[in-house]
Amino acid sequence: MRTTSLTLLMLGLLGCAMEQEDAATPDCSEGRCNSAGSRDELLAALDGYTDPVAQYLRTTATDRGTLSGNYRDIIDAVGTSLGCDATTERSFVVLSNQDFLPKPILTRCSDDAAAASQFFVAMVATDDGVDPKTVHLASWDSAAGLYRRYATAPTEGDELAVNVAPDFCLGCHAGPEKLGVWMPVMNEMTSPWSGWNAAPGFSSQLFDELLDPRLAADETYRDVTREGLLASAASFEPIVRTGIARVTGARLKQRSSAPDVALALELLRPLYCDESVNYVSEVHQSGELRSHALVDDAIRSLFRSAAVDGDWSWIRDTRIHLPLPVAGEAPVTLIAVRGESTVQAELGLVSRGVLAPLDALRVRALDWRHPVQSDFRCGLFRTATERIAAGVLAGELAACGAVTTEDLIPLVYDEIMTVSVGAERVSLRSGAGELLHLPDASNPTAIAALDAGSWTGFQTTLVQLGDAIEAHLTSYQAGPVRAALSTERDRRACRAASQHPTAPIFTDVQCP
Repeated sequence: MRTTSLTLLMLGLLGCAMEQEDAATPDCSEGRCNSAGSRDELLAALDGYTDPVAQYLRTTATDRGTLSGNYRDIIDAVGTSLGCDATTERSFVVLSNQDFLPKPILTRCSDDAAAASQFFVAMVATDDGVDPKTVHLASWDSAAGLYRRYATAPTEGDELAVNVAPDFCLGCHAGPEKLGVWMPVMNEMTSPWSGWNAAPGFSSQLFDELLDPRLAADETYRDVTREGLLASAASFEPIVRTGIARVTGARLKQRSSAPDVALALELLRPLYCDESVNYVSEVHQSGELRSHALVDDAIRSLFRSAAVDGDWSWIRDTRIHLPLPVAGEAPVTLIAVRGESTVQAELGLVSRGVLAPLDALRVRALDWRHPVQSDFRCGLFRTATERIAAGVLAGELAACGAVTTEDLIPLVYDEIMTVSVGAERVSLRSGAGELLHLPDASNPTAIAALDAGSWTGFQTTLVQLGDAIEAHLTSYQAGPVRAALSTERDRRACRAASQHPTAPIFTDVQCP
């Protein structure tokens, strides 16, 4: 295996911040510098791969296991194999969390989200510009039901060394729960797409003011962002959503596998813990903000799935309108919210009939004022996982006659929704039509066990929850609320920065 001398390999589509102590001795952890040393070694690494990039490498690699040319040769060849010529190519640019370096992403078949999501090319920038030979590739392998990942780097002979399945890509794209598979990442999935080029059709927010003019003048950057090629983040959003749906669909198919308690827990984890985080921003000075910043978007879909559609504004509209900023007030940007892949996984369980909408809503009703970063919800999952590992369900699992992992999910779900109040085990599930059974609020043991700060004020029926959400969102549409929202944004930002490698740079936040 060849070790390539790379000065920088930024991670994934958005990039992950990476400290480099010495340019002469690059960080080669997690296979960052590994590449095939020969054609035979490359072909061995590709054994079983059926994705478009693997097919391209098999037909194109030299005896040295390298490629000639640069990113242009790769995207032209692979794009053509997908049936999409250069006229369907588009580029999208985000400012990465590595010193706001621009990160161009290229797709082919770009007017068709399903086709475009088969193949992503992410380019790497340094302070010297965008490197045409250092690229990261993700390619959908339909037979395996996952994205294959690759990285290239320049060799001393001016060729491209090829790194197959580099582990470093998963540092960002597998998320904080280490899912083990590559998932498309787009930090801000909706307008105003702060940090992304949003033109044409929308005025960019943060992007224009933070893009280094010197890097904007770089030859390769100008080539991949030339007129007719550069597109708006609005066009990239559906491609990423479709890519996430590919991975989520493959993940949920595992429910039909042989009974596996660990897998059942993994399938339920997105309901309780944040496997991914996205961000939403106020649209310039307009006061317009996605309600997802305050209440989880999944609740709206789950209410509809449960056939509950009250006269609530939040059911009909995904946005709220804050009071306009006064002089000196900046729009609130990059508010951490529950990630798209996490929401898709939850709603996928419901749409496939694995969980009833009411059961998913029971989880959402827990600590609903914290749509992301809920220690309360995730704590329920973590402690139940420990109990199950210690054998609390051993008898029930042995007697249930499960044929598939899906058969285990009701048992596992019930255990997660059970808490200990003193010596008593209490289920949080309530009767038909109700959300939650609350232990006696006057019992100090119960309050201590259930986290008093989160437990108070929970609703026990869907109508009560709907009314509470309406009042909560309405409270942010009058009066001096921006300061409170900014404080909550900063709290989430500091936590995201400490836990998520893909967290953006928060220029106006000082974290402890």
